[in-house]
Amino acid sequence: MERNSDGHTGLAARIVAHRAFKGAVLGAILLGAVLVGLETVPAIHEQFGDVLWSIDRVVLAVFVVEVLLKIASEGRRPWRYFADPWNVFDFAVTAICLLPLDAKFAQVLRLGRVARSLRLITALPRLQLIVSALLRSLPSFGWITLLLMTLLYVYSVMGVFLFGANDPASFGSLWKSMLTMFSVLTLEGWFDVMNEQMNGIPLADGSTPHASPVISPVFFVSFIMSGTMIFLNLLVGVIVNSMSELPGSTDRDKASPLPSITSPEAEGEHAPLVAERLARLEQAITAATEELAALRREKRSGSSG
Repeated sequence: MERNSDGHTGLAARIVAHRAFKGAVLGAILLGAVLVGLETVPAIHEQFGDVLWSIDRVVLAVFVVEVLLKIASEGRRPWRYFADPWNVFDFAVTAICLLPLDAKFAQVLRLGRVARSLRLITALPRLQLIVSALLRSLPSFGWITLLLMTLLYVYSVMGVFLFGANDPASFGSLWKSMLTMFSVLTLEGWFDVMNEQMNGIPLADGSTPHASPVISPVFFVSFIMSGTMIFLNLLVGVIVNSMSELPGSTDRDKASPLPSITSPEAEGEHAPLVAERLARLEQAITAATEELAALRREKRSGSSG
């Protein structure tokens, strides 16, 4: 029984690691994403609804088979499948699509089917690398965001004092000023906002007593330089640093012909293959040792003769 169990485990691991199987899963993910998009077109959904539903069942069956094979590849330790967060995500999405939900919870089922498109992340290793780098960067993102919000708050308060009388709609209160400065931070229409403060908004008599031709350019240009360019470079630097620290991102890892075992799932996939190769190597070493001993005995018998 143990030999049969190891054989089934090795077969499941080889199937999961095979390029054709990975390609089939990737194709199912792309097909599922296309199906969800087609369902948003009322004419197509009304005319081909049954066909789309049947194809969707096939896609879901591929995902179920993938989950079962990955769990089977772990052998007597199936819980190791859930040690990888990516596997947990795949299992959760598949389970949501299998739930027998009523019409009231149809939106949950639809969200689960839309979430299947996100499985491209788990199917493509390079996307996993980028997402892992983003997740590793979250603590640094938090501190950078705190610094950016502090800068936004300071400039918003200054905007109320400097431009509140000229443009109450944009800088009449702290909340309005923060919204205006946030839109400036996105570089959306910031030049028009600066011109309104620089040239002044005309009153009923046509005068512009609250124009700020000098302060306004300095205020907005300094905010954009510090808030957009510097912070954007900081974010890019944090992401690049996180990607360089991840396994598999260096040139040495890319050039290495050996599979990189960085997770319990990967270790479980390659363990049967490694064990099989070790057994063959041990057999070859044993045979070579016996042959060498026989040659030595023949040499000794020939010398004595």
